[in-house]
Amino acid sequence: MNGQEFLGKLLEYYQSSFDIVRPFETECGSFDAYAAFNVTSAKYVLIKKAQLWQAKCYEHAFFSCVTKMDGDALHKFRQQIIDYIEPELVRKGQNCTEKDHMYTYITGIFLCEEGISTQERQAVRKFRFFKNYRFGIRGYAEARLLVFDLKNHKIYGNRAAKELVKGYGKIFQEGF
Repeated sequence: MNGQEFLGKLLEYYQSSFDIVRPFETECGSFDAYAAFNVTSAKYVLIKKAQLWQAKCYEHAFFSCVTKMDGDALHKFRQQIIDYIEPELVRKGQNCTEKDHMYTYITGIFLCEEGISTQERQAVRKFRFFKNYRFGIRGYAEARLLVFDLKNHKIYGNRAAKELVKGYGKIFQEGF
């Protein structure tokens, strides 16, 4: 199975909860697909006007099919987070996130057809992007990174994506 075929199967799981754009073009580059998700939770007493608290949570997932995983792809993704994704999609062009923002996950998913080297696996594990807004009062943004090794049928992720690796393992096995 090649990367585009697996991407189609993977997006089937996303389409029930995420808004999907395929392909997705930005000023900083392009992705094979983009999926956006948001949820708002609130607690109120008796009527909705008597609201005690509210929390807004977001996820932006970016999908790329690559022949071979290399350090340039990771560097380019980090630069896209810094230049476009975090300021435009997370903060929406403002100095800080909106009121009641709890967290935003920026998930990069790479579908690698020819495997991944040991050096690149270590680079994936060490990949980190984390940003607090107003000392955590306005929430945080964190990057999660997943690499699907289609040749060897393995999944690799950074520390923030530890739970995703377990969950996607089931989907990955069903895909083959």
